[in-house]
Amino acid sequence: MQGITEKKAELRRECKKLRLDMDRQERDYADREIFLLARRLIDVLKPKQVFCYVSSPLLEVDTVQLIEYLLSENIDVAVPKCTDNKGNMQFYFIRNFDCLAVGAYGISEPDSNLCRRAYPGIEALCIVPGLSFDKSGRRMGFGMGYYDRFLGGFKGISVGLCYECCMRDEIPHEDHDVLMDYVITENNCIIIGNKKKVFSCE
Repeated sequence: MQGITEKKAELRRECKKLRLDMDRQERDYADREIFLLARRLIDVLKPKQVFCYVSSPLLEVDTVQLIEYLLSENIDVAVPKCTDNKGNMQFYFIRNFDCLAVGAYGISEPDSNLCRRAYPGIEALCIVPGLSFDKSGRRMGFGMGYYDRFLGGFKGISVGLCYECCMRDEIPHEDHDVLMDYVITENNCIIIGNKKKVFSCE
C-alpha cells in the first residue's frame, strides 16, 4: 500500500506530464480564461496587496498578464524570492518586470537591491502555484515546501491557479495542509473559504 509520500510523487509525475503535453493553443486558451476569472475575482475583492508568483513556462499557469494588469491598476504587487534551499522565501514589491532577475532554480525573482520588502497584511491576496488542487482547496505543490511554509502564517485570501486537467476530486494530504480560499481553472472559480467577501464566477 502506497504511503502519502509515494502518492504525492506519483501525482506530481502525472501532472507534470499532462502540462508538458498541452499544445500551445490549448495552453494559451487556458491561461487566458484563468486570467479573466482571476481578474474578475480581484476586481470584486479589491485587495490592497497581491502576492503573486512569476510563472515559469510550460509547468505553471501564466501570471505575466495578471501581474501586468495589477500594475496597470496601481495595485501593490509583491513577488517571491527564495532565500535558501530549506523552503524559506521573502516577497518584494515590484514596479515593473525590470525589477526581476534570474534567481534560484532559474526562476525570475525580484532584485532585493531594487525592491522594498513586502509583509502581507490581512487584506492581502496571494496567488498560489501548484501542480494539482482538489475541490476542497487542498494543494499539491512542486515538492520544495516554499509555499507550504509561507501559507502557514498567511492571514489573507489564498487563490490557487490550476489547469482543469490537473484538478482532482481529492489529492493526498495531511492534517496540517493549508487550504485555499479559491481555486481557479479555465472552466470555473471554486469558492472554498469563508473569508468576508465571496462571489460566484458563473
